[in-house]
Amino acid sequence: MKQVIKMRMAFSMVLACLVLSSCVKDRITRTYSIRTPIYASKSAILAGLSAEEPRPIDKTGKIWWYGNYIFMNDPGNGIHIINNSDPARPVVKAFIKLPGNIDIAVKGNILYADLYADMLAIDISDPMNPVQKKLVENIFPERNYQYGYNTNPDQIIIGWNTKDTIVEVDGPINTPGWFCVNCQIAFSGDTKAGGDGIGGSMARFSIVNDYLYTVSTSTLSSFTIAKPEDPTLVNANPFGWNIETVYPFRDKLFIGSSSGMFIADISNPASPQLVGSFSHANACDPVVADDNHAYVTLRTGTECMGTSNQLDVLDITNISNPVLLKTYSMANPFGLGIKGDFLYICDGDAGLKVFNKKQPLNIEPVQRIEVADTYDVIIRQSLLILVAGDGLRQYRIGEDGKLSHLSTLKTN
Repeated sequence: MKQVIKMRMAFSMVLACLVLSSCVKDRITRTYSIRTPIYASKSAILAGLSAEEPRPIDKTGKIWWYGNYIFMNDPGNGIHIINNSDPARPVVKAFIKLPGNIDIAVKGNILYADLYADMLAIDISDPMNPVQKKLVENIFPERNYQYGYNTNPDQIIIGWNTKDTIVEVDGPINTPGWFCVNCQIAFSGDTKAGGDGIGGSMARFSIVNDYLYTVSTSTLSSFTIAKPEDPTLVNANPFGWNIETVYPFRDKLFIGSSSGMFIADISNPASPQLVGSFSHANACDPVVADDNHAYVTLRTGTECMGTSNQLDVLDITNISNPVLLKTYSMANPFGLGIKGDFLYICDGDAGLKVFNKKQPLNIEPVQRIEVADTYDVIIRQSLLILVAGDGLRQYRIGEDGKLSHLSTLKTN
């Protein structure tokens, strides 16, 4: 009898251990790459503003095309200045080191660029000797927050220290469950984080005559740049939430957000007025337009939190009430551009796609350029500039809309 009781007690103890998972534990080893920021004072960065010798293109970013020059930023690091007098042989002339830079625009000899939450006006009359003309503070307040923590307004992140760390944790684990202050964490092996001039459809800066328009997460800001070296804020208009892009067409601005498209009338350029909108499911959505139609790409992805990859064609004949005409399936579309009857779409790793849009209800494929990680395009006259993962590409546009390759400035 005692033996039976002992056996029952032992069985009960084993069962309790299994149920409570407190007697037997697996140990799992995980490797993290922990990155902590390197700071410099904002005053030191501004005092040391200068152009360096050309450097290899590390990452491609936003572009602005002005005269014979292309300005392309290396996201978070600075701006490449490229002489494009001969599109078949572009030459990188200089690099302006500017930590935290994401967006750019140019009017005359003045380059406008963000520096985290602030905006700079930089004289580039001599591209090799840029001169700061004005600093406008806190135009992009959401960028005071980087990777989950609040940056010091007087300090600028200029780089990162990276250290691989191996830790043992109780398993099994589905999520890391770690909290990190003032650092970035990524699992080892992860590599994904990606008259006037003209910008691409992914731009957050736009220039129309004597006004510069910028968008932050929730606000459309208007600056008078009648004196280009002295951008002066004249209006800050809340337009919604998660605003991403701004695209000018005649006397309108088409503003893309993660929840829809807004249309602002700039007949009074100092005071844009909301005149129309179109809502869609949550997704990133650059937008371009012609006389009667707007073209919006929606995509999935970590930042976009979208559920669809598609092209929406909207009838904007009644500007106050855009109407969805048709949706076309895409792979993972980003920026896009228009020339005449042709539509050019950066469809991520599916390449640069050319469509005949003469019949909006029956857009027909014309050509596909096989290049990975396509991001945005700028079109002027018969030249198309493409930003892709492997570099800055240029193409000649034929009368049939098809593209012929001219040059590629390769990434490092």
